[in-house]
Amino acid sequence: MSRPQKNLRLFIAAYPPLEITKKLSSALNNLQLPEYRAVIAVQVHLTIQFIGDVPTKKLDETIESVERAASGLRAFDLNVKGLITLPVRGPTRLIAAETDCPSTLKELHRRLVTRLARSPRQKTSDRFLPHLTLCRFRNPDKDVSMNSPLDVPAFAVEQIALMRSTLSNEGAKHHEIAAIKLLRNKSDA
Repeated sequence: MSRPQKNLRLFIAAYPPLEITKKLSSALNNLQLPEYRAVIAVQVHLTIQFIGDVPTKKLDETIESVERAASGLRAFDLNVKGLITLPVRGPTRLIAAETDCPSTLKELHRRLVTRLARSPRQKTSDRFLPHLTLCRFRNPDKDVSMNSPLDVPAFAVEQIALMRSTLSNEGAKHHEIAAIKLLRNKSDA
């Protein structure tokens, strides 16, 4: 008999439509890169706030907190700016599609940090950098660096999701716990 997990590894995310994800992933095909593991298309997402380990018994409280943070916020468009390597300093661990940061996303992130962050970042260099991770290098590489524009259409973010991440040898698996819709028009208010 397996034991129930005491903690859930949680994060809040926005997911682009699959056709956008496929365009982003195909941008990697034309690049000369060291060995990497691509993020599977259905798992490409924008992490709005990483929560970390949450006791199972606090799951309902966490869902309510995410719902309250999103309350009154309208759907917004997200524009992909280009491919970047991260982290900015040190050996490159991944390639991501950087996005813009519309005011609604900025406000949502601020609210989530206020409600859920265990140790909010204090340094200005640790500011929120919206991005969609596309691949991770098997061995971090200091010689890989890029900042290339991409021609990908903007996409609407009409909901956010509270996600559970389960780590394994094959990488993280994501499971939706709750979807929270954002307001779409004035009649939604």
